[in-house]
Amino acid sequence: MRFLERLRTWFLQGIALVAPLAITVAFLIWLGHSLELFIGGLLRGLLPAGWYLPGLGLVIGLVATVAIGLLANLFLVRWLVTVAERVLDRIPLVKTVFQGLKDVARLFGSNREQNLGQAVAVDLQGLRLVGFVMQERARLPAAKAADEQGDRIAVYLPMSYQLGGYTVYLDQERVTPLAVSAEQAMRAVLTGGSLSSEP
Repeated sequence: MRFLERLRTWFLQGIALVAPLAITVAFLIWLGHSLELFIGGLLRGLLPAGWYLPGLGLVIGLVATVAIGLLANLFLVRWLVTVAERVLDRIPLVKTVFQGLKDVARLFGSNREQNLGQAVAVDLQGLRLVGFVMQERARLPAAKAADEQGDRIAVYLPMSYQLGGYTVYLDQERVTPLAVSAEQAMRAVLTGGSLSSEP
């Protein structure tokens, strides 16, 4: 009986070790295969017979992605993207999907430390939540200039899988800085894992 329990434990440990790597590799293979099928199909129709080589669609897709990233720094391109985003934000269902995908893209495609700010623990009614400081001295519009409680810390509390989040304005004593990077803290929020200062 103990042997079966150990066997079960080893099996679960094997899954925990192999699954993230296998899923990541499978996703990359699927993405590369999809690029090759889609862009490769377009190239076969555009190029003369015999010019297309296997894998050319994937290479062109990667080069095009880098080129789009470079163009994104141009003012005109940024303006056109902003206009397109405003149009999508007016369509109810599309807006929800688009904003969620945009948040995930920002998370993985930019400097998380600058985007998210300092990772902190927030005490709310006996709960400790992970958040990110958005503004050190945030003054609520309703607070009077003479009000000593006017300056608060603006903290963003993300929800799992980036489905949304809340920005709360808190007193300093309710916020405790965490000794982890913003990326580690966000990973813990997204996966429900533990916070650790180890990489």
